[in-house]
Amino acid sequence: MSPKAGPQQGGLPPLGQRVAVRREKQGRAGKTVTAIYDLQASDRQLEELAKALKKHFGTGGSAKAGAVELQGDWVEKALAWLNAKGYKGVKSGG
Repeated sequence: MSPKAGPQQGGLPPLGQRVAVRREKQGRAGKTVTAIYDLQASDRQLEELAKALKKHFGTGGSAKAGAVELQGDWVEKALAWLNAKGYKGVKSGG
């Protein structure tokens, strides 16, 4: 992305990008987390995407290690939200 092009919708990464969404529970003390990964974005863009998702779903979460994590099971709704924003969201895992 060129510096003059500007980020899409508050710093979201380039549209049309393929992102994977999966439910994770292992290693999280029995808590379910929705992980969105394979994002090609800067740390700032990941933070802004996480903020938009958390606000939309009314849940907690974070952006770390090139992925966005949301507290709870939001896989289907996150896929729908991402697809509506122009991403190519795909369900990953079982």
